Amino acid sequence: MRWTIQFERPYTQSQQDFRIVVRDWLLQHSPGDLRIPPDGSPLQPEIQTRVKEFRRALGSQGWLAPTWPKQYGGGGLNPALAEVIQEEIQTLGLPAMGDNSRWIPAIMVWGTEDQKQRYVLPALRGETITWQAFNEPNSGSDLASIQTQAVADGEDFLINGQKSFITGRFDPDYLWTLVVTNPDRPRRLNLGLFMVDANSPGITITTQRLLTGSERKVVLDGVRVSGDCLVGLRYQGWEIAQSILEEERGGAAHRPSEDGTVESIHEYLRHEGGQER
Repeated sequence: MRWTIQFERPYTQSQQDFRIVVRDWLLQHSPGDLRIPPDGSPLQPEIQTRVKEFRRALGSQGWLAPTWPKQYGGGGLNPALAEVIQEEIQTLGLPAMGDNSRWIPAIMVWGTEDQKQRYVLPALRGETITWQAFNEPNSGSDLASIQTQAVADGEDFLINGQKSFITGRFDPDYLWTLVVTNPDRPRRLNLGLFMVDANSPGITITTQRLLTGSERKVVLDGVRVSGDCLVGLRYQGWEIAQSILEEERGGAAHRPSEDGTVESIHEYLRHEGGQER
């Protein structure tokens, strides 16, 4: 005899009441009739515009990062209510809305209060998109071997180099960028982390289409950034990067999907197969 066990997830009354509020709000504000490529490729400009408008609306509610403190653009909600928001947004079939599970915790630890207000607040309000630009064409997974350099020029820095293997579906406003700040220092003790304005002169972004999705490549050619864009000390980049990777690759027992990679592959295969699997 085969037994089938089904688990029913209980919801509190406050969750059920809040779900009604969330559904009503999403019905009024979520974009409809969007053709989202199932292969994870970058979104067309007009689709990006509509989805970003929705992100800003979510952010103004504090629902883009519902459990984060209100003073930094979050919603200040408890995890139970945040779960309701996540579940309801997932039913819309939109690209991942998240932008707060990699670089933002690092800035909250290592950044100044001015940097938190300058970068975290608009990100959690849905006003900006940030790419994590660590890997390079010739460095593989060894971040200590990166070659992009930031050379001090007065109170500014000039950055030259390349970043690759970036899979962002939205075009960026900022690049969270790991660079060599002194090539004469020992490996891992020669790195710094900058938040770089993606619209700065000298930045070129290209896209390489793949079988599923795409990869973006960034060239930084004499990009000038001010010293207050450096997060932490000039040689703390390795330490800061490790704190990010710890959370990204195993520091949390579970977290909601952020970049939609697995969902994109599943959706692509489902469409290619012509039927549900």
